[in-house]
Amino acid sequence: MDALGERIKKIRQSLGWTQDRLAQEAGVSKSFLSEIENNKTSVSGAILLRIANTLDASLDYLMKGELAPGEGKPTPIEIPPELSELAEEIGLRFKSTVALLSAHKSVLAKRSSKENSEMTKEKWRALYQSLKDYLE
Repeated sequence: MDALGERIKKIRQSLGWTQDRLAQEAGVSKSFLSEIENNKTSVSGAILLRIANTLDASLDYLMKGELAPGEGKPTPIEIPPELSELAEEIGLRFKSTVALLSAHKSVLAKRSSKENSEMTKEKWRALYQSLKDYLE
């Protein structure tokens, strides 16, 4: 069974993130994150919660390796390349990027016409501009 640090590392790598990125997003130092991932230090509940929120992972999964009751199997988040490019260009944090993607999916689900027009970087930018006050 994986330890806490191994589960954090596994999720981080599945997102294609470096330790630098996770450390920055979660507000911890890279060296501290490395110690956590290598199970060389313990971590406070507050920091673990920040890491869990950053990774969009449950505390049950990180701490026990089990899904919480009623929690489905985690599915990887697939961010379209155009959105990823825009997010990097404007310095959009991961959580805001995921929220923008979720808002887009929600709009598509509510449309009477399920026609899915291709989202270009400029269309993502326009959507971001219209929602940015709600994302940050």
